[in-house]
Amino acid sequence: MKKEISVIVPVFNAQDTLENLFDSLNENIKKITNNFEIILVDDESKDLSWNIIKKIAKHNNFVKGLRLARNCGVDIAINAGLEISKGNFSVIISCDLQDPVDKIQTLYKKIKDENCDVVCSFYNNKHPESLVEKFFSGIYWKIFSFFTNADYPKEEGLYRIISLKAKNFFLQNQNKIKHIKVLHSTGFKKEYVKMKQNRRSVGQSGYNFKKKLIFAVDYLSTYSFKPLLYSALLGLFISLFSFILGSLFFSLKILGMINAPGWTSIVVIISFFFSILFLNLSIISIYLSKNIEEARKAATYIISEKANE
Repeated sequence: MKKEISVIVPVFNAQDTLENLFDSLNENIKKITNNFEIILVDDESKDLSWNIIKKIAKHNNFVKGLRLARNCGVDIAINAGLEISKGNFSVIISCDLQDPVDKIQTLYKKIKDENCDVVCSFYNNKHPESLVEKFFSGIYWKIFSFFTNADYPKEEGLYRIISLKAKNFFLQNQNKIKHIKVLHSTGFKKEYVKMKQNRRSVGQSGYNFKKKLIFAVDYLSTYSFKPLLYSALLGLFISLFSFILGSLFFSLKILGMINAPGWTSIVVIISFFFSILFLNLSIISIYLSKNIEEARKAATYIISEKANE
């Protein structure tokens, strides 16, 4: 049965916040519609989160629970929830109560009134607990924006509402690694709602430094082949430099300006092989970047309107 709103909540070690989150979601969404569902996706939590999800689902038929067989990360959890959702609109919200649940009404009103496909949270105080996280988050999104040729504001949160059209487009993406924020650069009409992020009341983020580093490497390598192209340019530069250096030493030897025996031969041979090596690495990088782009099988366009069809 079709729903008006589906709420997808990726859950990891959230036993202390889940019941409060559910109560708040239930209260706030009923102010919009009674035709909704809540999908709680447990990313193999190590605490009692799954037991709480089962208890909530048992007493509320509009709640669905999923438990991943292994810890796959927040993006896979979101993807799993979206795949079984039946809503005309999908809300994505974290499990730690940092996202203000009462803003769901504002997100829903904006996506309906302004006929857009994505409405995101825009946090003026993102990462309120940690200046270090705020600093490195800003650096990361600047780098990601540069490599993907798109402007991803560091203030943008995961908390958002997306249309059915945007959801289907996202699910059709055949990349193994999918991040909901990539809808940013697809051409969908996107708006923001300014809000303040709540401070974490209990527990700590499951997103440790190791996971953040893996996240950064995965998404930069999945959504941008610019590093390969820059590597190719560097290889071409080193190749050219090595060739010029070898030619220079050879010329100086011919002119009698270098008298050290064997020195010129060593420099010329090393320069020659370095120029060949880096030239080949450049060619490989260019071809590899093109093959990666083809293998992604990502949609290259979206249609915003149709006429007579």
